[in-house]
Amino acid sequence: MGSWYSSNLKEKHVVIVGGGYGGVAAANHLRGKCKLTLIDPKECMHHCVASLRAVVEPGYAKKIFIPYKPAFGESFKRGTVTEIDVATKKVVLDNGEAIHYDYLIIATGTTGGFPGKLGLDMKDVSRAVDMYNDMLQKIKAAESIVVIGGGPVGVELAGEIKTDLADKQVTLIHSKSALIDGPFTESFRKSTHDQLVALGVNVLLDQKVTNLSDLENAGWARCTVETEKGNSIKADLVFLCVGMKTNTEAYENTLAEKMDDRGCLIVNEFLQVNGHENVFAIGDCSSADDEAKMGYTASLHAYTVAWNIQYLADGKSLTAYRPPGPLMVLPIGRNGGEMQYGTWVLGSFVARMIKSKDLFTRRFWGEMRQSVPM
Repeated sequence: MGSWYSSNLKEKHVVIVGGGYGGVAAANHLRGKCKLTLIDPKECMHHCVASLRAVVEPGYAKKIFIPYKPAFGESFKRGTVTEIDVATKKVVLDNGEAIHYDYLIIATGTTGGFPGKLGLDMKDVSRAVDMYNDMLQKIKAAESIVVIGGGPVGVELAGEIKTDLADKQVTLIHSKSALIDGPFTESFRKSTHDQLVALGVNVLLDQKVTNLSDLENAGWARCTVETEKGNSIKADLVFLCVGMKTNTEAYENTLAEKMDDRGCLIVNEFLQVNGHENVFAIGDCSSADDEAKMGYTASLHAYTVAWNIQYLADGKSLTAYRPPGPLMVLPIGRNGGEMQYGTWVLGSFVARMIKSKDLFTRRFWGEMRQSVPM
């Protein structure tokens, strides 16, 4: 944030609910400038950007969980926020403890399917590491694998499997006519599609899966995937990479009228929750950046909010958040990928150098003042 900070903020208490990319970025910006509390149910940040590699590379699972305590010390509190009381400016944890705030940043994120995300009930990191290691063994034992969903997670998972375990039969099914939704160019999508095909992924487009509920109930058992066009694909493993659910549990009772139809908190141009000057929402649980919910945009939200909290403390005008425009670096295994910046499509070499090789793992361990475990 630069060297300047508000002396008026020094004695103020900023509480951050959620230790994902947005919450950690906000905590890093505000560290040392105020009284700070970062709250998360887990003892470690789940570096989910790299989580798909953990199901193909032995030993990688331990690298996607970064402890909070070494980074934030006593400013980190492990717990689940069950209530936000904006009238009395406090959050309440599942053990009944109340924590009062002057400024609140809500960064609760989203939940999706494993292995891209973890469920809210998965709070034990050692169990989570075991889950990734177990899935790696399941993928190694499988012959036929189906990935449902042609968004970034589905594309990345198919790419990771075929890059590291080329003998697997991998089918990617997407309900739309092109991969990757959002404000991306035809060239970006075509490159993504062509790289998957070159790896040997069987890409089925414009095909809706008709037995999703059966597949959800099947767990990781062998099953058959049916599509509306009559395709029937037997699979040893099926991964559902469709749909993210906003984590609303912390605020759905007291801020229900501030939620949109996806459960995101509706914010103004300063990322304040509508009607609440001292409450901000960032990342996936914010209505900002509708078409591009990514760790990168969450970190931009955090930067804007950290400054705006300082401006509020000083009684100054706030700065509006400016969306960055289309930007995606999409790994397709460790050796491929594609990148779009604005309308420029920059190719697999740039994507590989920026993200695919390391998936930002070293960077995020460094930002949390630790070294990547070997």
